[in-house]
Amino acid sequence: MKYSKSIQNHIKRVEGQVRGVSKMIIDGDSDTKIMTQLQASISSLESLKTELVKRQMKETILESVKNTLGVE
Repeated sequence: MKYSKSIQNHIKRVEGQVRGVSKMIIDGDSDTKIMTQLQASISSLESLKTELVKRQMKETILESVKNTLGVE
């Protein structure tokens, strides 16, 4: 399955955020800063999940319409 550039970029941003959390922990940053960055990472993952669910719904609806119309 091919994913859009938008989704590919989104996962790269999430990876960067998680790497940032790792660096913050290694550097001994404050718990407050780390938790803030963790929350941003979680929010980004949730947003990505939402995009993937929307994509799946569109594909399912399109397939259903094609089947109903007898289109291959």
